[in-house]
Amino acid sequence: MSLDDIGARRLMASILKKACDDYAGDKGCPEWCSFKDSCKLTRIDAEHCDAKRFIHTAWCATLCDGLNIDHEEYVAACIKKHRLSKNTFKYVEQEIRQYKNNLKELNRLKNNIILETPEKQEGRSSSLGDSTASKAVKLSMNRKVTELEKTRKAIETIYQGLCQDKQAVMEEYWQSRYTTAGLSYKLGVDERTIRRWKQYIVYCVAAELNYL
Repeated sequence: MSLDDIGARRLMASILKKACDDYAGDKGCPEWCSFKDSCKLTRIDAEHCDAKRFIHTAWCATLCDGLNIDHEEYVAACIKKHRLSKNTFKYVEQEIRQYKNNLKELNRLKNNIILETPEKQEGRSSSLGDSTASKAVKLSMNRKVTELEKTRKAIETIYQGLCQDKQAVMEEYWQSRYTTAGLSYKLGVDERTIRRWKQYIVYCVAAELNYL
C-alpha cells in the first residue's frame, strides 16, 4: 500500500496538528507519554516531552516544508497556544535585555572562584590537582553561576537558530539603538511584525528555559 500525494499531505498535517495540540495542552504530558507520571505535577520537561522536542526538530521542519508552512511560524503558533503568565513573560524578556550584563556578571563570578587563593589543608600543602578539582566543584555548586549559565545557554541557543532579521530584533534587546518604528524601517517590515517577532523570541527562550 502506498500513499498518494493527497494522502501524504493529510498525514503530515495530522502529525503537525497532533504535535501542536499535545504541546499546548494544559494537563501536562499526553496520555501516551512515557514520562507522564514523573512530570505531571510540574511543568513539562523539555528534555522528555516528545511534542516539545519534536516541534523544534529538522523532521518537523521537513513536514512543514512539504505543506508550504513556515516552520518558525508553526513553532510560534504552538508556543502561543500555551500562554505564559504576564509576570513570566516580563521576567524572560528582562533576562534577554540583561544578557550582556549577566554575561559580564557570570564571567566575574567564575573568575572570582578560579582566581581565589586555594585553601590550605591541615597536615599537607594544597596540590594543583586538588585546587583545580575544588574550583570545579565550587563552580558547579554555585547557584548564581548555575542560573546564569542556564539562561546564557538558552538565549544563545535561540539566537543561533533565528534567521538574520529575527537576530537583528533580538540584538535590539541588548543595544537599544532603534525604536520599534526605526527597526521596522531598517528591516523593511511593518511594526506589527516586529512586535510579533519579539513575542516569538521571548516565547522561544521561555520554552528553552522550560517555562512552557
